[in-house]
Amino acid sequence: MKSVALVLALLYSAVALVLTILCGSAQADIHGVRSSFLLGNIWKDKTSTSLLYLSDSWSDAERKHHRDRLLNNGDTHIDMYVRATRGHLPGGVVNPNGDFLFRLRELRAEGLEPVLWLIPESKNGDHKEPMDNHLAFIDKTVNGYDKEASAYVVCLECDEMFSSAQVNLMVRHLKSKTGKPVAVHLAPGVGGFKRDVSYYAEADYIYLQIGDHLTGDYVSDTELAVSMLREAMKLGKPVIANEYSLYSESSQAKALGDRLCAEGAVGTGNGRNINFCGQIPEKKKTNYPAIGLGAIAIAGIYMANKGLPVTMDYRDGLSVDYIPNRGFGFRAEEDKVFITHRWEF
Repeated sequence: MKSVALVLALLYSAVALVLTILCGSAQADIHGVRSSFLLGNIWKDKTSTSLLYLSDSWSDAERKHHRDRLLNNGDTHIDMYVRATRGHLPGGVVNPNGDFLFRLRELRAEGLEPVLWLIPESKNGDHKEPMDNHLAFIDKTVNGYDKEASAYVVCLECDEMFSSAQVNLMVRHLKSKTGKPVAVHLAPGVGGFKRDVSYYAEADYIYLQIGDHLTGDYVSDTELAVSMLREAMKLGKPVIANEYSLYSESSQAKALGDRLCAEGAVGTGNGRNINFCGQIPEKKKTNYPAIGLGAIAIAGIYMANKGLPVTMDYRDGLSVDYIPNRGFGFRAEEDKVFITHRWEF
């Protein structure tokens, strides 16, 4: 009987590994991200920022026009609030209780991967809620949209609303719920207006706001931008040059985006001309989920050999179990479709 158990343990562990590999094995990253979340005068033009794309005040025609502008600018991703309740900009409010699944799927079908921003700028007032509410909103957002999201940004200009300890708490909580990358965005400067780099401690990515782009020629000074990027890169985390121009379609914005990519940024948020910006070749990506599950499978085989019950749960809806003298089973879930099997003896 023990030899049969070992054979079945190997079989079910192999099934688990195959399902893991097929369902998204490579470590998630957004290196090379290309978005244009500012397209003009956000105080006058309703559709000049993608952050408010999910507002009910936008018509289908306005959304289509906005998508076309982003795609024509070479974008691969789109930055969006999933809540913004005050509506102090012409783009309107984003209802935190809205159902955005159709919109997100529509974007992905057209070639724009959603980057979801969980807490909007301070003028919206959403940050004033208790921390428990923020954590609950994180849970709700991940449960509803994680399959469509490419990444998350915890808040816009986090340092104007929260302490670094609070931001890192939210990042840790978010990362415990999703395998997608999590970024932190602060006021202009490395470490934001407080120059406190501890805000980035738990983040996967730094979304760097250069500043100096809301007046004058509406593009950050090149030397300032390069110097700030180099300073941020010394922290050892991948840096996305996220905010450096109010007009992402302008030639000046794109030229600066190109320069920042050449200097080591792994993505841009206000336009560029070039395609390559820090992307990781597929052959260099490490399959951490498969490696981890493989280690668990080996431990499971050892435990089965000792006659101990074994249950292996994996975050993406996969579980494998063994009960001595009873049998094996596995369960897999994908988009609310369940596959289950049990072999008893």
